[in-house]
Amino acid sequence: MTGPLYLFDVFGFTTSLVVAVAMGFLFGFVLERAGFGDARTIVSIFYFRDMRVLRVMFSAIVTAMVGLIALSRLGLFDYSVLVEYSLLPTYLWPQLVGGVLIGMGFTLGGYCPGTSVVAITSGRVDALVFLAGMVAGVWVFAAGFPLWGAFYKSSDLGRITLWQVFGLPLEVVAAAMALMALAAFFLAGLGEKWAPYDKAGK
Repeated sequence: MTGPLYLFDVFGFTTSLVVAVAMGFLFGFVLERAGFGDARTIVSIFYFRDMRVLRVMFSAIVTAMVGLIALSRLGLFDYSVLVEYSLLPTYLWPQLVGGVLIGMGFTLGGYCPGTSVVAITSGRVDALVFLAGMVAGVWVFAAGFPLWGAFYKSSDLGRITLWQVFGLPLEVVAAAMALMALAAFFLAGLGEKWAPYDKAGK
């Protein structure tokens, strides 16, 4: 979060840590106030009961995307810096498998790493159990890395972006993402009205 300012020597390393802690505190506070420190709120998306998580995450993605494009056009932001220092390489198959696994953990546990920490600060024991399981999983992964390390580093596509993959201008991809968000918001509203799991057995 402090990367761009720190990279351009706006402030030093110690200050970047202070800023990161302050931003992390504010981010956690907002998550808790929004109800994302409660596993039931997060899991509700999978039952079409409460689609706040989808709306918030998609809104954040689109807002950040539009903001970065605007800053780039004003000459205040350089996408090459983002790609070089912040964008992680794409390992297609390992990341697909990882996405499925984290989705399963999200559904079963009701938390992601960040929201589990927020929930722990609110005194939720289930979040503590979730975080302990996550740490145990990290240890298991590290211990077994000699077995699946080759797969972990397979299908390396490098640092790529959507506009590079599709060969389209950045603004066109951004507009498509914004339209996808609007469509997702509309479908989320229909899903909440449908609420099939709430109607089961009635």
